[in-house]
Amino acid sequence: MDLLLQKLQRFGVHYIKGDNVIILEILENRHNHAAEIDMLINELLTQLKSSKLKKVKFECPKTFLDSLNCTRTKMKIIGERVIYTRSFTTPLDLSLPNYEVWSIFENNSISFLSEVMGKNYIDTEKFLTGMRIELPSQVEKMYTVHIVNNEPVGVVFPHIEPNTDKEGRIFWIGIHPDFLGKRLGKNLHLIGLHRLKDEFKAKSYLGMTQVDNTQMRNIMVSNGCIQNKNSVISLQHSIEK
Repeated sequence: MDLLLQKLQRFGVHYIKGDNVIILEILENRHNHAAEIDMLINELLTQLKSSKLKKVKFECPKTFLDSLNCTRTKMKIIGERVIYTRSFTTPLDLSLPNYEVWSIFENNSISFLSEVMGKNYIDTEKFLTGMRIELPSQVEKMYTVHIVNNEPVGVVFPHIEPNTDKEGRIFWIGIHPDFLGKRLGKNLHLIGLHRLKDEFKAKSYLGMTQVDNTQMRNIMVSNGCIQNKNSVISLQHSIEK
């Protein structure tokens, strides 16, 4: 399976392998390699049955998906996302909001995130464990908390996407329910961008959100991000074990 993932990487399909999921992503059309990519993904889905993994997620431009006959047949479409990018060659807003970096192993970190995510403690712990498996070299510095009037109000997880040229991403972002509707999302996202540029040394930022998430789309635009002309289709293949 690792050999298949490496072959996909050579054709421009980025991957992250977690404890029970493989995430595949290609954000540009590679029509000249569509047959090879389709064959490799098909083989990967076949091998999934005999592995400990349960799920494969895949995102690609809609126009490229039309060229992947096997992938389109075997995987279920679960959504569509829009892409926003920002270069860090231009300055960010200088008024950096207050934040702290927390450990993912502390009980208060897990408890606070469970409230933000609306999940129970065990599921939140599993989320952080998955993040640790997928991004082991970065996870210790990712948990970023926006502080307002000495209170934690939201969480953002910036990171560098593996196997890219210092491309910054945000693994997850959310405001605590007690502080929703107070226009804190822009500042929380801005903290993530600042950390990516200044601490993670990212060259650029790439963010994705569901097409109907108007609030997040507006936040990215307000922080200087530009929408890509192509959206991506999200697909998933799961096996019950």
